[in-house]
Amino acid sequence: MTTKTASWRGIGFALLGLIALMTNPAWSAQPEPKETTIIVKKIDLDECEPVKIRAKIMEVRPDRGTIVVLEREIRDMDVEDGAGRIKTSRLGITGKPESFDSFRAGQYVLVKGFRHPDGYIAASLIQKIEKPVEKRTNYKPVESIKKGSR
Repeated sequence: MTTKTASWRGIGFALLGLIALMTNPAWSAQPEPKETTIIVKKIDLDECEPVKIRAKIMEVRPDRGTIVVLEREIRDMDVEDGAGRIKTSRLGITGKPESFDSFRAGQYVLVKGFRHPDGYIAASLIQKIEKPVEKRTNYKPVESIKKGSR
């Protein structure tokens, strides 16, 4: 009978060891693959519409290397065609080059580039600008307009 009990103990320890190996936290701690920066390398300019946008940055996505302006993803481009090379320039308010890390949500930018049929914008220029001044229209009540025209 002791041999039967010993064999059941051995099976029990083997099962416990197997469960311990399956729940190893080292497997779950492995880093997930990180998304890489998106850069447009090829683009058919005949299919794209040129755009010029002055607006506020809605979101900065450092994991993708993109920003969102007017609900459009703005991507860098590094395209070489027959006429030359088009590469994204990121500039500050003074016109000096700045890194991607210096752009923040809420800042106003000027974006020049091409609207791709897939919905994103391949930018040739991203420049920080001052907040645009809104034109204010003074409205007069209808009654004062009628009195003045008589």
